[in-house]
Amino acid sequence: MKKLLTILGILAVSMLSLTANAQLTVNQAVVTAAPYKVGDTIQIKYTVAKGTTKPRYYWLRYQFNNKALAYVSTTWSQGSAVQTYYTNWSSYKFTASTANSIVATSLYAQYLATPWSYVSNSDWNIGQLTVQRTDASVDGIIATQKYVIKDLADYTDIHKLDLSYAIDDTSAYIAPITTTTGKVSLSSVSGNTSQFKVRVLFPSNYNIGDHSVQLMKLKTDGSGGIDWTQQPIQTKALDASGEAIFTSGIKVGDSLGVFIAPAMTKTWMNNIITVSDAYKAFLGHTQTDITGTSTYFTRPVLEKRIGLITLSNSTFGESDGYYLFAHVMGIDVTSKASVPKSTSTSVRYYSGLLNQTWLDGGQTNKVTIATPIQTVDAVFAWGGDLDWSHSSHPDTIASRISSGNYYNSINPGETIRTASFSSMAYATEALEKATLSLTSTVENNKVTLSASLTKADLAGLEVIMQYDSTKLTLTDVIFDAGSTVTNFSTHDNGRLTFGSIDQLKTARIKVGTPYKLIFTSKSPLSNTAGLFYTVLADAVDATGKKIELIVE
Repeated sequence: MKKLLTILGILAVSMLSLTANAQLTVNQAVVTAAPYKVGDTIQIKYTVAKGTTKPRYYWLRYQFNNKALAYVSTTWSQGSAVQTYYTNWSSYKFTASTANSIVATSLYAQYLATPWSYVSNSDWNIGQLTVQRTDASVDGIIATQKYVIKDLADYTDIHKLDLSYAIDDTSAYIAPITTTTGKVSLSSVSGNTSQFKVRVLFPSNYNIGDHSVQLMKLKTDGSGGIDWTQQPIQTKALDASGEAIFTSGIKVGDSLGVFIAPAMTKTWMNNIITVSDAYKAFLGHTQTDITGTSTYFTRPVLEKRIGLITLSNSTFGESDGYYLFAHVMGIDVTSKASVPKSTSTSVRYYSGLLNQTWLDGGQTNKVTIATPIQTVDAVFAWGGDLDWSHSSHPDTIASRISSGNYYNSINPGETIRTASFSSMAYATEALEKATLSLTSTVENNKVTLSASLTKADLAGLEVIMQYDSTKLTLTDVIFDAGSTVTNFSTHDNGRLTFGSIDQLKTARIKVGTPYKLIFTSKSPLSNTAGLFYTVLADAVDATGKKIELIVE
C-alpha cells in the first residue's frame, strides 16, 4: 500500500509541476499574545493556504514538547459539511528524513519518505488532524487548539509540523505541501520562578484527568486541618500526567490545604469495587490471632480505614465485607454503606500528601509555601478499594519514601532526594493470569455460552458482560462452581454480572465448566458475532491476591 501511495504521489508531483502555483502551504501560529506565564492557556491555530489546488481531504501530523505544553482541546473551523478527526500518541518523537536532500519543511515529501522515523521519547507527543469537506475546498483556518504552558526552562521549538498529504476533487494527491517554518517557540514566559505544582500518584491506565486539585483554607485552630466550610482558594483539573500547576492567588509564606477531589458521575466508577475487594475485606475481619486481632492486613490501620464503608459504624468489621460482597452481587446497599459508583451523590474518599503518615493510616493536607518554586506529591484512595485498583498503591508509596524519590510535603526545609518523573503514573504489578474461555452454541433459538476455567485455587471470580438485549433474552445461569462456594448473578438491560466467592475461607471455584449462560434469541441466528463483550473481569486467589482474569 505504501508503495502504491508513493507511486501515486510521484505521479501527482509530475502532473502538478506543470501548473504554476499549484502548491499547498500549511502553517501553525500562536494566536494568544505574549507575555505568558506558567499555567496560562494559549491557542495555536493551523491554517491551510490552498493556492490554486482544490483539496477536499487534508491530513497533518505534528509533535509538541509535553514538558512545555499540556494539550487541552481542539476546535474545528471548516463549516458544517465537514468530517474531522483528532488523535494523538504520547511519548513519541519524530525525526525528519534527510534522504535525497529532503528538507523538514517539505511535509508531503516527508510523508512519502517511509518508513517514518518515530522513536520513544517521554518528552514529546504526536498529534494528528484530519479534515474532509464535501462542499468546498479545505482552505483557511482548519483548527484551533488550546494548550496550557508548563514549567520549562527553554521554550524553543516546542511545537513542530512533521508530515502532511492532501487529495483534491479528482482524487489526486496534491504536491508539494510545504510549511514556512513549521516550528513554534515561546518567549517572555514568566512564572517558572513563582509556581506551585501538585503531582498525584496514580495507577497506569487510570482516568486521573477526571480528578482535580483544590487548594483549601485551613482551620484557624492550628490543627492544620482543612476548613470545609470555606470555598476552595483555587481548583484546577489534573492533566494526563497527574499534575496541576498554580501560578496565581498564592505566595511564599501562605499555608493551605491540598485536596485531590474525587471524580463523580463517571461510568468507570462502577468498576472500582469488585470481587477482589470483597474477598480482601472478608479475610481482613475473619483471619485473626487468638486475641481476635487481624493478621491478614499488612498495613492494618490504613487498610481498615479504607475498608470501612458501613455508614453506621466507626470501626471496620464484618458488615463491611458483607456490604462489599452484596454490592458485587448487584444488591443496592446505598442506604447502609458507601460504595462508589457512577450514580453516587457522595462517596467515602480519602486524599492526603505522600508521606509516612498516610501509610500509618492518617493523613496530612497542610502545605506551607516556603520557596518561589515548590512541588508536593499527593495520594488518594476510594473507600472499599482494598485491592488498590483505582487508588494510590501503598507499596508504591512506600517505595518512593524509602528511596527518597518524592517531593517532601511536610517539612519544606528538610532535604529530600527527588527524581524527575515524566508522569506520576506507575506501572501496576504484573499479576498472575487466569483464563475463562467462552464458547458458544446456537441451536433451536437457544444460545449457550459455556465458560471453561483451568486455573485452580481461585477463591473469587466476577465477570460483567454486556449482551445485545434487542436480539437476546437471558433465560438461565447454570452454576457448577462447587457445592461450597457462593454463586451470584444479576442482569439488567443487557448487562449481566455473574461469578462466585468463598465465604468459608476454604471453598475454591471448580475447574472445568463452572458457568453456563443460556439465552433465547428473539429472531433466528446463525452465529453470535457481536452479541457479547466483556465490561469487567476480576479474580482473587485463596490468599487474597488479585488475579488477572482474561475472558476469551
